[in-house]
Amino acid sequence: MINELLCYRIALGIAGVLGVGLTVWTVRLAPGNLERFESWPRAKAPGMIIGWIVLALCVPHAAVVSPGFLIPLLWPLAIGVPILGYFFVDYPLSRALGGAAILGAYYLVHKSFELHTPMFGVIALLSWILGIAGIWISGKPCALRDWIRLCSRSRFWKFASAGFFAIMTLALWWGAALTRGE
Repeated sequence: MINELLCYRIALGIAGVLGVGLTVWTVRLAPGNLERFESWPRAKAPGMIIGWIVLALCVPHAAVVSPGFLIPLLWPLAIGVPILGYFFVDYPLSRALGGAAILGAYYLVHKSFELHTPMFGVIALLSWILGIAGIWISGKPCALRDWIRLCSRSRFWKFASAGFFAIMTLALWWGAALTRGE
């Protein structure tokens, strides 16, 4: 049976694996492969898929605060909005990743506090940085493209970004291993 602590540990493990992937990907950014990665924030199908996942995770939270007439529409909206975004939104992957970063940051801060995670302050600080980046990317989706360009041209930004992802990954895995849920 999956309890809250196990679900939190699984989420930290998955976030850590994503962090390793982001670290490796960021280190591999270079002017030679910029043309390949520069267009990713505008990818429509991955943006729609990530949008579905993020909105599906948001529906239970939205149901609590939504007015009664809106509750039956939450699931149809969660299914339909990413499809509309596929056709009518520029930078759909960038927007979906921004939303995922905001939702992930909220979850990590909330559950880390609730379950008394060791090194809560470190996880909270790193999560807030991730959430702020998600807000920035959601508000200005071309910022993800600009960040990819910056990391491919600047060793400092490439390794600073990769270092952030690596430190966050280690903190998340450390928290997953040591959280007792007391």
